[in-house]
Amino acid sequence: MDHEKGSNSAKDAKTIKGELSRVEDGNYFVKVKDGKEVRLHTDKTTQMTGEIKKGDRIEAQVNTKNHALSIRSAQ
Repeated sequence: MDHEKGSNSAKDAKTIKGELSRVEDGNYFVKVKDGKEVRLHTDKTTQMTGEIKKGDRIEAQVNTKNHALSIRSAQ
């Protein structure tokens, strides 16, 4: 098994919750509870639920490489 590519399976996913601070070139920047900003990479495989905009509280499932498997509003 090749661990370099990261995994798209849900068992290796973690949940990140926070406030969407900005979006740049398919990267979602989320401010998490400790004040750090986390960059989430998205592409056509990312499942987006609802309309997500700057300032929204979101919940994202990410793989080991911080690729977002899904992003949804956590309102």
